[in-house]
Amino acid sequence: LNGQFHFIRFETRHMKNAMNLMRINNFHKNIKEIGATGGGAHKYANEWERDLGIGMAKQDEMDSLVAGMQFVMSDIAGECYTFKPNDWTADTKQPNEGQSSVVNGSVSNAFPYLLVSIGTGVSILRVDGPRQHERVSGSTIGGGTYWGLCRLLTGSDSFSDVLNLAMKGDPSKVDMMVGDIYGKDSNALEKIGLPSDVVASSFGKLVAKQNPSEGIKEEDLARALLLMVTNNIGQVAHLNAQLHETSRIYFVGTFLQHNTISQQRLAHAIDYWSNGNMEALFLEHEGYFGALGSFLLHHGIEH
Repeated sequence: LNGQFHFIRFETRHMKNAMNLMRINNFHKNIKEIGATGGGAHKYANEWERDLGIGMAKQDEMDSLVAGMQFVMSDIAGECYTFKPNDWTADTKQPNEGQSSVVNGSVSNAFPYLLVSIGTGVSILRVDGPRQHERVSGSTIGGGTYWGLCRLLTGSDSFSDVLNLAMKGDPSKVDMMVGDIYGKDSNALEKIGLPSDVVASSFGKLVAKQNPSEGIKEEDLARALLLMVTNNIGQVAHLNAQLHETSRIYFVGTFLQHNTISQQRLAHAIDYWSNGNMEALFLEHEGYFGALGSFLLHHGIEH
């Protein structure tokens, strides 16, 4: 494209600040129309036209997502990565930062695949080729669920703050584990086929406590909640991959930015539930594919 892309992200509640950024830097004087997608392309279109003189050329949200993703997978080396079994750690330990494995480009752009976009909610698409995709499922339990509940349960002011908090948490203080139910009876554990450190019930340990908050830190709540939301997304993704016979599952979206805990958990879950027959894949520029794709489609550039 003979140029560079610079990405800026912000919560939609700060749209006024984004518009001020455009105005202060005089971007609006050189732009008459931009490719835009998502609900904001409709909700804020009149405001942008009135205050900045910029029209929004609305692009289909899923077309934009797939177009942006295909562009980076085809043109940017090292964009796609995964976590192998020796890269992840147990739920109660720190993620092995920097231990991801790059996926070869010839594999990373092969069709068909399942695309799981985790933003405020979750959208799941089966992708068979450029402009050949279908929304097959989704979930209301996504990044918005996690961040909303964290705002109630912790004093964190930003999503990055709550992720840093979760890094220090111990979910076993909150979650009921299989070992809490069966104890250390190895025969019983062998019979049910589950190790003692597997979560039996998210937040279940608090039920039996007379004072649920006693001894519980904010970081424990943040970590347990992160794993609860992530495990649910992973299970829904795995079941859809089974149903639609796709062995590659790409997880993208702003929820995963700087979120190694969820990435490792998803990789572990997909590998475990599929007996190693499916793979969870991630991309370096997750969260920006819709914006990138809407730009490309607006200018008639497709891969």
